[in-house]
Amino acid sequence: MKKTKIVGTIGPTSFDKNIIHEMLDNGMDVVRLNLSHASFSFCDKVIKMIRELEEELNRPIGIMLDLDGPSVRLDKFIEGSVNLEEGKEIKIYNYPVICNNTQFSVNYENISHELVSGDTLLLSDGKVILEVVESLNDYALLKVIAGGEIKSNQTVYVRNKELKLPFISDKDHENIMYAIKKNVDFLALSYVRDEQDVLEVTDLLIENENNHINLIAKIENNSALNNLDEIIKVSDGVMVARGDLAIEVSFEKLPYFQKTILSKAKEYEKVGIVATDFLMSMEENPRPSRSEISDIYNAVMDGCDAILLSGETTIGKYPALAVDTLTKVILSAEEDYDYDDNLMDIFENKLDDITSNIAYSVLLSATKLNAKCIIANTYSGYTASKISQTRCKTPILGLSPFYETVRLLTINYGVYPKKTVECKSADTILKMCTKEAIKTFDLVDDDIVIITGGLPISNKNTNFMEIEVIEKEA
Repeated sequence: MKKTKIVGTIGPTSFDKNIIHEMLDNGMDVVRLNLSHASFSFCDKVIKMIRELEEELNRPIGIMLDLDGPSVRLDKFIEGSVNLEEGKEIKIYNYPVICNNTQFSVNYENISHELVSGDTLLLSDGKVILEVVESLNDYALLKVIAGGEIKSNQTVYVRNKELKLPFISDKDHENIMYAIKKNVDFLALSYVRDEQDVLEVTDLLIENENNHINLIAKIENNSALNNLDEIIKVSDGVMVARGDLAIEVSFEKLPYFQKTILSKAKEYEKVGIVATDFLMSMEENPRPSRSEISDIYNAVMDGCDAILLSGETTIGKYPALAVDTLTKVILSAEEDYDYDDNLMDIFENKLDDITSNIAYSVLLSATKLNAKCIIANTYSGYTASKISQTRCKTPILGLSPFYETVRLLTINYGVYPKKTVECKSADTILKMCTKEAIKTFDLVDDDIVIITGGLPISNKNTNFMEIEVIEKEA
């Protein structure tokens, strides 16, 4: 059973209940919907499918919505895309115009006011380069330095300049309210610049009495890198958004920043996700490239909790096969991961609270006794996620009577979440935990399991650990 989680984005080629079912069977744990492209009506249909599959498969499935963020995007082209020729000039307007190869508009009404002569604009993931010739009141005149195809709704990057965009646009406010209405599990926050951006969304959730949705800050610009510690502290997790990050920073530094961001996430005990181009070749081909296999392997070795697929499962020809391929490489990497070295790292860290000390004791006991599983009986998910952050070799069974809790645990490394009945006494908790472990991991007599959680039942903090030897009833 793999420990590293898979986030799969649903799009045109995977928008089918049977395909999503196959993706889940092949290892997908969390479903992502990108609100930069997906409509509410599309999301409604996918969410309905996911909740139906959750019941049919008797397993929790996390749902992540990805926000637009403070981004400048191209308006729609008549033909969907155009080719820009090197050396030609093109105008960018503040207000909507008919978009073609001589002019286009964007979703930011002040774009020409903030551009100055010599500014560089990057489109199509940095492949198309435009330089500002002059800026006027209604538009800016640009020269094509590097030509190529640009498409409707693509992001426009201004190199080495932070535009004065509000973090929560009118559209993203509507998107967040939709997420609250649907009570999804994760919100991915695009183009986060500092901790105030994350806190602004947190405040909106509090105002609307939602304490369930976890916030994943996407690290994809220099401002976020400069404020990394502060951002991670106020987020539930971070995502290394390599596509946009590689445009903002020197591309040769991308591996360094991936390792740095994941290391910081581990330091602050937050979820770390890596995204973009893991299996890009599988958008057209049924087999991955050798470099993609190495990329996946190294992401696992870097200590990520989850890997995210986007184009591979939205427009790719083989969405279910891409998930299956990712699972196979993850399993291979996890076999080679140095769990003993990791144990020493955990021991050297400061353990200054009860839950941290119990989590370490659970990890140490599971390792020394070769326990078959750790069972975390949890109300909020905190116990299971805390143990997950130790990145232990032993699988963690995260049990809770609440769907909201087990759905959040679908993103945590090594946790196999399951919804259970609510127990009213310590004795029934222990019996229930043992019973669920036997079913989930096919345990036999004399197998050792470790149970942890909070007692009494009303206690939401982790305060006990018990070692059990399996004795099946005759």
